[in-house]
Amino acid sequence: MELRIYDAEMTLQGVIDEITSLIWTRRYWASGEFKLLVPFTDRHAALLVKNRLIMKRGDTEAGEVRYVNIKKNSQGLEEIEVQGRFITCWIAKRILLTPIITTDNTQNILRRIVTETITNPANAARRLHSVMLAPLSGITRPNIKYASEPFMNALLACETAAKASKLGFHIVTDNRAGEHFFRVYDGKDLTADQTENPPCIFSQEFDNILEQEYTNSVENLRSTAFVGGEERQDAPRRVVEVGHTAAGLEREEVFINATDITQTYKNAAGQDVTMTDAQYGDMLLQRGASELEHFAETLSFSSKVNTYSNLKYKEDYDLGDRVTCVNKRWNIRINVRITEIAEIYQRNIEEIDITFGESLPALIDTLRQILK
Repeated sequence: MELRIYDAEMTLQGVIDEITSLIWTRRYWASGEFKLLVPFTDRHAALLVKNRLIMKRGDTEAGEVRYVNIKKNSQGLEEIEVQGRFITCWIAKRILLTPIITTDNTQNILRRIVTETITNPANAARRLHSVMLAPLSGITRPNIKYASEPFMNALLACETAAKASKLGFHIVTDNRAGEHFFRVYDGKDLTADQTENPPCIFSQEFDNILEQEYTNSVENLRSTAFVGGEERQDAPRRVVEVGHTAAGLEREEVFINATDITQTYKNAAGQDVTMTDAQYGDMLLQRGASELEHFAETLSFSSKVNTYSNLKYKEDYDLGDRVTCVNKRWNIRINVRITEIAEIYQRNIEEIDITFGESLPALIDTLRQILK
């Protein structure tokens, strides 16, 4: 394993190949992260400083150093621990100054968010000159109705839109040109039910799975949300319903308090802007759809993959692909998307931990939704 260290202008500062451990976690519709542990040396300490960029040799994703810790244990061993996030997190440096309310395909919506906040904003001071839009990819998805909230974080806006259409996005890096490109992509369909691509089946019977954990939970499930808007003395409160098709025992209701979304708000120039009733309704519907993502049925298959098996990582399958997971003893056969891959390197041994489907929401997220 060889790591190349760059400064913010993508000038190579040095190479690190003496690594105690590295956990490199890629995510489909969110920014990935990494954790690196190396022996303390003067050279390592000089290279691994905040805001430096790290790239694995031959890779196109860069991570930014955001945390550095140097410690000495009771045995006298000195180590440097470095943590950071992939540079897709740069999108989170910006907010949407003007709400985006549109009906369009998700790729166009994602590109518009990045264009208005990073690549071509109205205020030149907000531009990140090294980030550009990658060419349009041939993704076909139905148009969605999308409404961002005023001053919404740009990365959160991207995640919300991407999840709605099950698309991935990230910023990839051309280290030779010193340029970064925002790219929207769609995983391949590698399930056993299709014939267009060679199927990818993960099963202990095929010896390509070392450990496996299956979760199917409806404990947090809600199918229908009533979203309440701002409370005004001069008008009744606006309440919209999301997921109205569910009925009977299948209908699980929740109330979302969205008083923070007001029909009239101040723009970046301090001027009052009033949305139409239709636009305000769309914004409440979008909040409801986004919140219901936290109350979905959970179906996940977390597995530690045998890297020496019949299926090769990044050749036969990759992040975002839909694959088939089988466990005959548990009587389980599901088609799920690879939403997270953790590459683990320790003492020249490589392991791959894969999350198939979406993992259970964190308890703090659930509490946050209830207490809003």
